[in-house]
Amino acid sequence: MILLRGTQKFLLFSGIKPQSLSLNTDSPSVSEWFVNLFYHEHKKQLLFTHRSTLFSFLVAGVKKKDLKNLRELFYKGLSRAMFHTHCPSEMMQKVLQGCDEIVVDKANDRSVLASMNQMVLNSRWWLSKAKKDEDPAAVVAAQLNGMPMGALKYGFPIETFSALYGYKVPPDLRNILWGIPKEEDLKTYLRRELGEAASELADASPARIAQELIYEAWERADSDERVGLAQKALNLDPNCTDAYVVLGDSAEYLDEAATYFLQGVRVGKEALGQKFFIENAGQFWALLESRPYMRALAGLQEILWELGKHAEAIEVCRDMLCLNENDNQGMRYVLAGYLAKRSKFAELEQFMEDGPYANDCSAPWCYTRALVWFIKEGDSLQSREMMARAFKTNKFIPNYLVKGFRLKAIPDYLSMGGEDEARYYAHEMATVWRRVKGVLDWMMANHHN
Repeated sequence: MILLRGTQKFLLFSGIKPQSLSLNTDSPSVSEWFVNLFYHEHKKQLLFTHRSTLFSFLVAGVKKKDLKNLRELFYKGLSRAMFHTHCPSEMMQKVLQGCDEIVVDKANDRSVLASMNQMVLNSRWWLSKAKKDEDPAAVVAAQLNGMPMGALKYGFPIETFSALYGYKVPPDLRNILWGIPKEEDLKTYLRRELGEAASELADASPARIAQELIYEAWERADSDERVGLAQKALNLDPNCTDAYVVLGDSAEYLDEAATYFLQGVRVGKEALGQKFFIENAGQFWALLESRPYMRALAGLQEILWELGKHAEAIEVCRDMLCLNENDNQGMRYVLAGYLAKRSKFAELEQFMEDGPYANDCSAPWCYTRALVWFIKEGDSLQSREMMARAFKTNKFIPNYLVKGFRLKAIPDYLSMGGEDEARYYAHEMATVWRRVKGVLDWMMANHHN
C-alpha cells in the first residue's frame, strides 16, 4: 500500500479528499510518499518524494483528468524514475509490488516538505536546461536522486532508497545537469576542441584523453564550454576525478556542487587505492596522480562550510594537511580561518604553535597568530611582539580590518604585502576580529607606535 501525503496545493488541484486513516507506517507493507504541485512554463508538475529516503520522481504536464487513475500515474512515474536511475529489474519488481493501492492523506512532515521545496527550485532549473528531445522525467530523476541531501546526512537518495530494498545503486552523475554530448567520431571532436594538440593523442588511452579535455576546460572562459568538456571527459572516462571538480566549480546550487565534489572524492580515492594512501601520505601534491583527488577535497571542504557543515569541513582540511604536509593548496590558512570563525581558539593556538607551520611568516598567518595571543594574554609582551611581526608582513591589513571589507569576487592571485592581500584577509577575517573586545583598538594603538 502507498500512503500518499499531499500538500494543500495538490489536494485543491486534485479534488481528492484526504482519508486520515490510522496506518502503521512502520509496517513493510506501507510505503509513505509525499506529493507536491508546482508550475513550470505554465504547466502543472507533480513531484513525488519518498518520506525516509527522499527518492523522488516527476510527472510533467499533469492535467486534472490524469488523476482519475492516481495509482497508474504513480506506478508509471515511479517505474520510469527507477529505470532512469539504473535500478535493477529485480528491485523494480519488488518496489512496484507494493503499489497495489493508494491512500491519500494530508502532508504532515515539515522536514520532508522543506527538502521538497528545494527540489522544486532545482527541478525548475533542470527543466529549463533540458533539451527538446530529452524526457524531463529522466532529467529530473537523475538529478534529484543523484544529489546528496542534508536531511540524509549528505547521502544520495538513490543509494538510500535502493538500500531499503536490499540493493546498492550508486548515482550516475555523468548524465545530469547539461547531459553528455552525443557520440561522434573521437578524432573529429578532438581536432575541433584541441586543435593541433589532438595529433599527440591519436593512440592515447581514454583516461589520458579525458584529462587533456579537462586541461582544455580550465583554459575556457565560458562556463558552458567548460561543463561540456567535462561531460565529454566523463563519457570517455567515468573515473575522471577532475571532471567532477570542473562540474562542482560550475554548479549553480550548493547541493549540486556537493554532489560533484563528493563523487570526485569517491572516484579519486578508488582510483588511487588503499596502498597508495599508506605509502604516500604526507606528500600527495608531489605526485601528479593524486592531485585530482586533492582538488576534489579542496572543493568539497569549501562547499561543506557553505552548507553549514562546519565540523565536516574542518575535518576535511585536517585530512588534506595530513596527506600533504607541504600544503601547496594553502589549507592551513583555510583551517586557521575556520577554527577562528568557530571561536575554537584553543585548538587554533595548538595548530599554529605546535604544528609544522609554526614558522610561517606570511601576513594572514602572522595576523591571526597575533589575534590568538591577544585572546590568550591580552596586552602582553608576547602579544605585542606577535603584532609587530604581523605589521612587517603587510602594513595595509590593520586599516582594512577596522573598516571592514567585502570582496565581490575572490582574486586568483594575491601579492604578498600588497593591498589585494589585505583586502582578502579582511574579507575573510574582519568579523572574527570585531568579535574580540578591544583587539582593534589595541592593534591600532600598537600600529602607530
